[in-house]
Amino acid sequence: MADLDRIETYKDVDRNDMLSKIIRLPEDFLEAYDMALKVEVPKSIQVGSKRIKYETPDKVVICGMGGSAIGGDILRAWLRDRIKIPLEVVRSYHLPAYVDEKTLVMAVSYSGETEETISCFVEALKRGSMVIAVTSGGLLGYMASEAGIPLFKAPSGRPPRTALAYLFTPLAIALSKLGIEVDLEDELNEAVKNMIRLREEISPKVPLELNIAKKLALEISGLIPVIYASTEYYPIAFRFKTQLNENSKYPAKCDELPELNHNDIVGWDAPMELTKKFLVIMLMGGDEPMPIKRRIEVTKDIVRRKAHRVVVLEGRGLSRLSRMLSLLYVGDFTSYYLALLRGVDPSPTPAIDLLKSELDKRMALKRELREEFKKLLGE
Repeated sequence: MADLDRIETYKDVDRNDMLSKIIRLPEDFLEAYDMALKVEVPKSIQVGSKRIKYETPDKVVICGMGGSAIGGDILRAWLRDRIKIPLEVVRSYHLPAYVDEKTLVMAVSYSGETEETISCFVEALKRGSMVIAVTSGGLLGYMASEAGIPLFKAPSGRPPRTALAYLFTPLAIALSKLGIEVDLEDELNEAVKNMIRLREEISPKVPLELNIAKKLALEISGLIPVIYASTEYYPIAFRFKTQLNENSKYPAKCDELPELNHNDIVGWDAPMELTKKFLVIMLMGGDEPMPIKRRIEVTKDIVRRKAHRVVVLEGRGLSRLSRMLSLLYVGDFTSYYLALLRGVDPSPTPAIDLLKSELDKRMALKRELREEFKKLLGE
């Protein structure tokens, strides 16, 4: 097994320098904030025969897949106790039937080539919705530019999961530009400060015995991690799981309180020789409602009897956004260290690349969407 305190380990395994992208995440948020503020949202635009008016929406839909969708999940959980209109994240080829001209549709695809997101983007234009694009380029970037759609441009040339700052921050800024107050600046500044402090505790230079992310990666190795969180923090549990999947090339599971108390909890009645193979990681923000806190404590007591161990991670900061992003940062570093322990380069995702390649061979959807888009513009 690799030595996480040995500098050569990083050079030997991390051949595409995933570490630098994880290290820079706090600064990425600050850069993304400044970039997003500069994007102008017009009062209206003409797209073919449709006049799209940008005003305060009565519904918000965020379209994305994979690493491009998680920013929407985080936004929804962060704002769930304060936003007064419905906000949904759509991971699909098609928009819900309720989407209309009073709906803000934010299409997020880091590569700009995600066919599900492009399909929703074209549908939104057909319905005359207020459309915004977040991408580094690709077909989505081309379509947004051609149609005059507000475009929040992300820096290109990195795995989508490392571009979270550029895929989350514009969503919040776009809401504020359309009259939905989100108070991003103060909470984001606090979150960044806490992430920078946390980085000093979990970066590679900190030895294993003092580094919670290294210790957690070592403990996960050989077990199946199960990540639990309340509804408010479930997107962070999901992000942790997907980072373990993509960075570590490792199976993981996540679930949400209180829902898991109505189904998942029964799975722990399985024989001990099976349940002892699971490591439970409980994410806590500290601001969960009291009924949820009680459920967390009871759930820990039940699971502790059957699982290998229960590890509790607590968010840092006064604001929910800070607590969310600090927990996320521990998860990102942990997934990175687990990849090193396993001797796998955290950057490539060959299974996803193969899937996309096979789909491109068998489907001509993007070509069809391009033609549909041209017809919309009257070309």
